[in-house]
Amino acid sequence: MQITCPHCGNVYEIDREAIGHTVRCEACGLEFRAANPNLAPCPDCFALISKRAAVCPQCGAPLQGAPAGGNVPVANNTPEEEIFVGHPAAIYFLLELVVGFFFSFILIGIPLLICTIINIYCTHYTVTTKRVIVKTGWLNKKQVEIWIKDMRGVSLHQDLWQRIIGTGSVAIGTAATAGTEIQMQGLKNAQQVVDKINNLRVS
Repeated sequence: MQITCPHCGNVYEIDREAIGHTVRCEACGLEFRAANPNLAPCPDCFALISKRAAVCPQCGAPLQGAPAGGNVPVANNTPEEEIFVGHPAAIYFLLELVVGFFFSFILIGIPLLICTIINIYCTHYTVTTKRVIVKTGWLNKKQVEIWIKDMRGVSLHQDLWQRIIGTGSVAIGTAATAGTEIQMQGLKNAQQVVDKINNLRVS
């Protein structure tokens, strides 16, 4: 098997049994750890995987530039499709909107109205066949996403007010954390969103 010295760039043959062990370069005499040239670290979990893989077998992350026909599950090769795109429902911010409108005649409520409207339309919730994505912010943008395969659980919360106005909040966590990583607040038809996510988890 051919390896390349990281110090001088010399390429030469070594026995397969030497892979993973410290060897001495025949050209420069410096030692280095012989690595399998057919393996590369996954950009997501850093596990060493085949360069021919299209999807990391450890964490399932898709690998850019992977050749077609790699040894991966067929489901991982399917294109990513959006199944839900939405914003928080305006009625979820009814109190802020009413207060802002009521005090707008003395200009105090106008900033509250503007901030509330910006918050609604600059908060994007997206569920695809592979990820759940939350984008927030107007000037300072933030994006948080979770791979469907990494989800530990999905929970729906509706207090009395949300049940009255027909909204709900969805919380999602992964096995990597003990808490919640994504919150989608003020969703219309929140139960349907939860059902869609759960269907993806078992499919």
